[in-house]
Amino acid sequence: MKFQKIKQRIFDEFNLVKQADELGIKVWQTPSFLFIAMGVVIIAAMGGVYIVSANYNSPEILALSELAVTGLLFTIGSLIIKTVEEIAKANKMKTEFVSVASHQLKTPIAEINWEIELLQSKFSEGLDAKQSEIINEIIRSSEKMGRLVNDLLDVARIDQGQLALNKEKIDICALVKEAVEAQQVIAKAFNVELRESYPIRPVEIIIDRRRILVAFDNLVSNAIKYIDGHGVVEIFLEEKDGMVQVCVRDSGVGIPRSEQAKIAQKFFRSNNSIKNKTDGTGLGLYIAKNIVEQSGGSFWFKSEEGVGSEFYFTLPTVQTKKA
Repeated sequence: MKFQKIKQRIFDEFNLVKQADELGIKVWQTPSFLFIAMGVVIIAAMGGVYIVSANYNSPEILALSELAVTGLLFTIGSLIIKTVEEIAKANKMKTEFVSVASHQLKTPIAEINWEIELLQSKFSEGLDAKQSEIINEIIRSSEKMGRLVNDLLDVARIDQGQLALNKEKIDICALVKEAVEAQQVIAKAFNVELRESYPIRPVEIIIDRRRILVAFDNLVSNAIKYIDGHGVVEIFLEEKDGMVQVCVRDSGVGIPRSEQAKIAQKFFRSNNSIKNKTDGTGLGLYIAKNIVEQSGGSFWFKSEEGVGSEFYFTLPTVQTKKA
């Protein structure tokens, strides 16, 4: 398995067409292509200088050949730097746009929610069944839009290295129990059973409570939505070696092997999500992974198509000093 991951990583590093598509540039402009070109030029230049020095005793010819090689290397190096700078600028502009747009969207969404609450409190008795259904649909759409805006803001903060964590000491077992209870309604709607297993005693960690709750909610809600028909989602917590390990296991559709390397990338949704018509932005796992890693933990998963998936994350526990 480890060898396959290394092999896949090497393949991705030299897949110039894929890099060009992801960066929105031509193949010859990708940094990997330019680095390869520089390597070839260096090897060719070393061979050329050796041949010139071996066949010509003229220092002028040797100096000119070295000058030509230096100029060529300088040109390729400048292209590499320019390409990387352009990619960095484009990424910064995209992140800033997402951040500004998300902030601007929060105000009208809040106004919509306030108007809906006003409508329900003042005029709910005068609404017929169809009108109430329409209002409930508006509420669900508004909540979905609110979650999307919050996800975009978190992604922008992560990309800018500005995801602030308000850390406090909490019992991770109690937090997970609370989160699982909140998912019971959606689990029943999808005909999914939630099973839990926790350590006997409380396990304390120092974490941003709200953000780790977001990460865990993303894992559980994904597990529920990717089960086709009746199924089971199991949540396990165990403490070992100064870490608490959380596992969310499902009996869902699984993730195709060809897509597993992309699963925690921004906006990525597997073909299974399209086939099963599940909602989502493709940001949940990206956000969850970054929250866990910025909290001092690790994030990984195992999956087999048609069998199910297991998502894991670890977090450091508060070590109790012995008297």
